[in-house]
Amino acid sequence: MAKVTVLMPVYNAEKFLAEAMYSILVQTFPDFEFLIIDDASTDNSALIIQSYSDPRIRFYQNRKNLGVTATLNAGIELASCELIARMDADDISYPYRLEKQYQYLLAHPDCSLVSSLARVITEEGETVRVDNFASSYFYYNLTFICWIYHSSVMYRKAAVLDVGKYPTSYGEDYELWSQLMKKYKLANLPEVLLDYRLSSQSLTSATRKQENEQAGREQTLRNLRYYAGGHYNLPDDFLACFRHNFAPLLKKQRVDRILDCLRELDFITACILQKENINRNKTDIKAAAKYKRRFILSFYARNLPRHKGAALLLRDKSFLYLLQIACSHLARKFGRSVRLKGRETVGVRAAQQV
Repeated sequence: MAKVTVLMPVYNAEKFLAEAMYSILVQTFPDFEFLIIDDASTDNSALIIQSYSDPRIRFYQNRKNLGVTATLNAGIELASCELIARMDADDISYPYRLEKQYQYLLAHPDCSLVSSLARVITEEGETVRVDNFASSYFYYNLTFICWIYHSSVMYRKAAVLDVGKYPTSYGEDYELWSQLMKKYKLANLPEVLLDYRLSSQSLTSATRKQENEQAGREQTLRNLRYYAGGHYNLPDDFLACFRHNFAPLLKKQRVDRILDCLRELDFITACILQKENINRNKTDIKAAAKYKRRFILSFYARNLPRHKGAALLLRDKSFLYLLQIACSHLARKFGRSVRLKGRETVGVRAAQQV
């Protein structure tokens, strides 16, 4: 009897469908059903699926196009297994993906979802980047942005049903993860188990991109209110910054505004630390917050005019970090390592020269 349902919605995916299906059918973990739902494709997707005779495949076709959210929710209801692994029709699962995720959930019955790192590839299969995220940072960072590749997850059907399945037409995965993390443990395996393809289908239309981005902003704000209170709000440029869109704040060229943004991040971090949650690990939260804060500070210090970048670091009292930047700058300038003594005094002098 199958122990895992692999759920794959399909819509006009003929270009990469066979490769995606093959990556599932050759898994080292064989005890699964492969639930494929074609969302009224107009290309040869259905014919490709029907050409396979593997008995593990369960194939359904929507009579009309319902969209990915409705198709996924129907698939969750149709799944015969308690564990559901998501798969997209243009991605590639590594052969041992299901085995590793199944064993993890088996060993951690209190965990509702486990994801993995991914290699991002082009349509031609060339590497764009390979994830190097710290898994211990996922809980903190999911507050601000969706760090989880949808087709990298395996989750428990009961937990997903409990939070209402996929709730919206846009940003459906991020909202589901956000609902799950309020009640259940989430985990990420610190290894690459998936190739995530940047195809013409994943790079959606400009309209859908805008709607997805808006849905992401709204979900981030809901996450922040979960920690900081139902009436919490913050400026749009701060919210954009926390979601890795640094341009709006940089455009203003105001050191005081950036410092206010960093102080707001400190406030949010304090709220996350105080909020009781099954995923709360104060050591991990502090480490993730420190990394995020330093990343933001580094970006603006490097991209502001030099005197403003130095002022930003000094006014933030980041003397140690200032020394690191100063040493790096001087080493590049003179082509050799530079030793600095007298941390605070030399830090100020270095800032005046940057």
